[in-house]
Amino acid sequence: MKKTRNITPLKKGIYINLCLAALLAVVFIIGCGVGRYRMSPQQVLAVLAGGGDNYGRLALFEIRLPRLVLSVLVGLGMGVSGVIMQDLMHNDLASPGTLGVSAGSGLFVTIYVALIKQRDSNPFLMPILALAGGLLSAGIIFLLGMKKGQRIQPTRIIMTGVAMNSAFGAISMFFMLLLDNTKLEFLQRWQSGELWGTEWEFIAVFSVWLVIFLFLTYRKSLTLNVINMGYDVARGLGVDVGRQFVYMSVCAVALSSSAVAFGGNFFFLGLIGPHIARRMVGTDARVLLPASAIVAAIIVLTADMLVRGLAMLANIPTGIVISVISVPYFLYLLIRS
Repeated sequence: MKKTRNITPLKKGIYINLCLAALLAVVFIIGCGVGRYRMSPQQVLAVLAGGGDNYGRLALFEIRLPRLVLSVLVGLGMGVSGVIMQDLMHNDLASPGTLGVSAGSGLFVTIYVALIKQRDSNPFLMPILALAGGLLSAGIIFLLGMKKGQRIQPTRIIMTGVAMNSAFGAISMFFMLLLDNTKLEFLQRWQSGELWGTEWEFIAVFSVWLVIFLFLTYRKSLTLNVINMGYDVARGLGVDVGRQFVYMSVCAVALSSSAVAFGGNFFFLGLIGPHIARRMVGTDARVLLPASAIVAAIIVLTADMLVRGLAMLANIPTGIVISVISVPYFLYLLIRS
């Protein structure tokens, strides 16, 4: 009789992550060739290797690569942030958008555009304010949603986040009414998910920030697994739930706020990315975190390719396309469950 080799869920998740990483690389290469100046994958690889013609090098290095790299970074940040929030809250509908974190970032960006933004303004001020808005929003939500001396109540935090989301949205709308047409158009496109931070200096800062917080998150993946089993179980196993909850929450907010700051409002990624990844690799955070990050990055790349490749979608913010292609799958998941 032939012996069958059992593959553990962890190993299976690792194999799936490797396949997802390969798929991400393929989509990235294809995306490099999409645009008005079409390039085959062979031409793209030739340009990346130092060859190709002047038009190919200009289109790839000056226009497409910054946008594609930014798309990947936004997907990585939002995908990991969504996993953290859903596991901490024990709720599959938790995300940077539903908890009001993205709304806090949006409020600060709106105030910046309405009151501060000038032609000679520091280009890094807007991302910094977006990040500060997300952190402040999360702090207020957790402060109002958690009572001193009582255990963590995810439902209370989520409901507080929904309320703060509405409040921040109303304040943002008030400031938007004060804007002229130029600023209003920029803000509307940013809120719809416009990939605006396509300068290499932005991408460099964003990359360093992501690497730091992705590392800080992944090193706590086993702790996240224990918390996901239940707060009482985690306490029984010696986990300081309160401290770890705050630690992981700060990581999630830092990741999502930076993605929103540099890439626009892509909160739906933090909701749909973890759902798709969880069905592929399971709930082990050691494989779920990278899987969700890669899935979200593939979604952003695919949506961006559609925007740049289809004439009917020209000048449409990438976030709108993401919602269009993601909502049907999310409704399918709800029907199946």
